[in-house]
Amino acid sequence: MMMWRSRQTWRFALVLIYLATGCARRVTPPAPSATNAPVPPPRPLRDVAILYHSASGYSDIAAQLKKLLPAATYRVTMADVQSEDSQRALDTLRRNPKLFTVAIGLPAARFARDELKGPVLFAGVFNYQELLVSGRPIRGVAAMPPLDLQVQDWTKLDPKVRRVGLIVSQSHTDLISEAELAAKIATVSVKSEISGSDRETLYLFKRMAPQIDGLWLVPDDQILSPGILCDLLEYAVSHGVRVCVFSDALLDWGALMSASPTPADTARTLRRLLERMMAGGANVVPPLTTTSELVVHLNTQIAGRLGLSSLRSSWVVRGAQ
Repeated sequence: MMMWRSRQTWRFALVLIYLATGCARRVTPPAPSATNAPVPPPRPLRDVAILYHSASGYSDIAAQLKKLLPAATYRVTMADVQSEDSQRALDTLRRNPKLFTVAIGLPAARFARDELKGPVLFAGVFNYQELLVSGRPIRGVAAMPPLDLQVQDWTKLDPKVRRVGLIVSQSHTDLISEAELAAKIATVSVKSEISGSDRETLYLFKRMAPQIDGLWLVPDDQILSPGILCDLLEYAVSHGVRVCVFSDALLDWGALMSASPTPADTARTLRRLLERMMAGGANVVPPLTTTSELVVHLNTQIAGRLGLSSLRSSWVVRGAQ
């Protein structure tokens, strides 16, 4: 009898344990489902205008920049400032006070400064000083690639270049010290002059030609004109002066090589600066930012005449990121 009661007691205890465990399972609240988690509201899109002038050859930079701005974050409007087809879009942009504008080329930069509200980023503008005096939050990407990359690649192509001339306007005298520092690394000397007009530029070049092996030509329309450029390059060819220019369009005029920023690197730099300005304002970005990549185009006919050999007619040079 005692054994029977012990067994009954043990079974009763097991039942109690089972019920207690089962109850515990039933009263335990279910884990929250991921589908029940609150969904944060979508962030508002950031309005960005990309302005350019297609006749100046800047549509490629504009198109590459647009690809770098995801549609989930940015609402992008592209417009050619001198196209009749863009006038309606430009009128809409004028009424947007929260707009960030990227302007590529001087006509686009002037339009953004004068007609639109909000911060402006520019590229493809050499004489940019006029854009910075308006008091607006305006920043830019340099129109010329770093001089140190230019001269180092130039001397690799043509080791005989040891004396380089540089002619600048009063607005760009800072390029003289930059060129001297860059040339020193490549064991090249720089002879510099300051010009006040296109005719003075030609005169100064002819005077310095016997003292230099090459000329750095900067894209300064304050001291250059198409006619003077043609005369200068013709004189350089006849006197054996190698000229590094800023556009491959000038190679047919007698320049040895051109060095210019790549559209892809310019677009990447613009996107990086745009994100920084949106996050922290214009003050976190310097007035002018240099690129870190350039494309070189070679005039193979002039190179052959100078006894220079190259297996390529164009190549890309990259600096430290």
